[in-house]
Amino acid sequence: MDLTPDQAAIAVERHDCPNCDAPVGSACRTRGGKTAAKYHTPRFVLVPALREHLDVPVPANRLPGRAWKQGPTLAVVPAPRTERPVRIGYARTSTARQELAS
Repeated sequence: MDLTPDQAAIAVERHDCPNCDAPVGSACRTRGGKTAAKYHTPRFVLVPALREHLDVPVPANRLPGRAWKQGPTLAVVPAPRTERPVRIGYARTSTARQELAS
């Protein structure tokens, strides 16, 4: 699935950045305190559609290269669960007279 730069930015910014601690709703930042030109890899690999990309550029409307400012907070949407429930059970009887209830 190909995302436009704005769609990719919105998807990436739904996660905090493990590298620079940029909060949800904000672009990544450099060590110098400016808005980064690209999102940090540990952040964009959290988006399944972007895992195979080598880099994800920050859109121009996020002002890369300028002083970093925190963006508006986004409503965090929980990720859909992908695992399926599993039923586990065990019953054992030793004699014909033993009941399962005990």
